[in-house]
Amino acid sequence: MSDEAPHAEEPARRPVPTPGHGADLMSTPSLFALAVVAFAVELALFCGVGAIAYELVGGGLSGWLAAAGGTVAILVFWGLLVAPKARRRLATGPRLVLTALLCVGTAAGLVATGHPWWGGFVGIAGVAVVAAQVALPQVDADRA
Repeated sequence: MSDEAPHAEEPARRPVPTPGHGADLMSTPSLFALAVVAFAVELALFCGVGAIAYELVGGGLSGWLAAAGGTVAILVFWGLLVAPKARRRLATGPRLVLTALLCVGTAAGLVATGHPWWGGFVGIAGVAVVAAQVALPQVDADRA
């Protein structure tokens, strides 16, 4: 006979999330910096689409309406397919390709409409953020 009391079954261990995902996003200074740059790129991308629409329409009231419409359209598109809490979020590979294409396309549009510094930031920083996300380890959605 043993002196040990019977042990209740231990609960199943939850897998440890990979740094850079969920609550661990801010776990290191490098990941924090990446999150800040990614947020800045998103804001510059959204406003850049509006600026391109404004310039293409020729300014004035119709330009402001086009800018508002373009910005709303990219925000809705981003919110549906790319945002972390999107219900129909694209898989990692297609989402990163789409993000890179949006950044490069918006950068080209900004440069073409007379905003080279803004376009350079969106293009270079956007592709750099995508490249960094490719390099980060991925978490299996079933385990997270």
